Amino acid sequence: MNASDLYSPLDVREGVPPQRVPWGPVACYLLIAFGLGWLVCLPLWLGDGLASPLFGVLVPALMFTPTVAALIMTFTTVRKGARARWLGLLPFRPVARKIWLFLLLPVAFLVIGFAASLLAIGLGWATPDLALAGAAALLPPEVPVEMYLVGQFVSLPIVVVIATASAFGEELGWRGYLATALSPLGFWRSALVSGIVWGLWHAPIILLGYNFARTDALGLAYMCAFCLVAGVIVQWTRYFTRSVWPAALAHGALNAAFPMSLMILDPEGTEAVAGTVMGVPGWIMMAVAIGLLLLARGFRPGPDRAMPGASAETQADRPSPETNAPTA
Repeated sequence: MNASDLYSPLDVREGVPPQRVPWGPVACYLLIAFGLGWLVCLPLWLGDGLASPLFGVLVPALMFTPTVAALIMTFTTVRKGARARWLGLLPFRPVARKIWLFLLLPVAFLVIGFAASLLAIGLGWATPDLALAGAAALLPPEVPVEMYLVGQFVSLPIVVVIATASAFGEELGWRGYLATALSPLGFWRSALVSGIVWGLWHAPIILLGYNFARTDALGLAYMCAFCLVAGVIVQWTRYFTRSVWPAALAHGALNAAFPMSLMILDPEGTEAVAGTVMGVPGWIMMAVAIGLLLLARGFRPGPDRAMPGASAETQADRPSPETNAPTA
């Protein structure tokens, strides 16, 4: 996959995709996104960290800092008429691929999560809690654990929708603005860069002990490794559908489904990096999923079909991506 695969040649706008990476605007985007992220989390660092009562408010706000940065850079550096496509908000076609991903992504991440937990148990990296004793201890006596389990799976679609709304705040930046800006690098190199950037952006909360219970550079390295592998899958949805919407849902499905896989693990005997989906077992299972996509030849652009209301001559006259001038 390369820059031309991110956009249909039948639906191009001047400067989208760019011929070269606009490194200046990209640097400004990262400066704004990272700066706002640290600014939002500053009360946690000056207060009680993860135990702060503001944590539940500030983390959702943190997730929207990439969108703020993306909108600033898009409206100041991208030509009018090309902005929605640069961000991946348009076009909506191909529709079928989006619908299939909307339905399958929550299931896929649920499978990856539980497969990672079972892998960790099988390899002796995690202590199992298959009877869900940990969950039962948190429930009122009159609520059977079986009812809790059913409720978790039944409510998953609603949780995914809620999580997607928050995840959109990140994805309009990472898989919207940044994916387009880095598209001249090709899929794999841009996924490498954006995955590492995505992981580093989490530093304000990871260095407080979030996810890996470490407050050092190693905890941040673990987060970068997770984001690198997960980022390939999420960025694949952007390229596969040429849209940021499935990427937002992929991120939301990940955030909603992965915590469910922890219910079969004993937290007292399980280390996050060795025994959970956030760590090595999750990295392995997501790498397996990427391998399956490669075998299925899933790393291909969507079909290029004529847009409604446009004649064949009009479509033929549209410029190819190679003729577009860079936006910055």
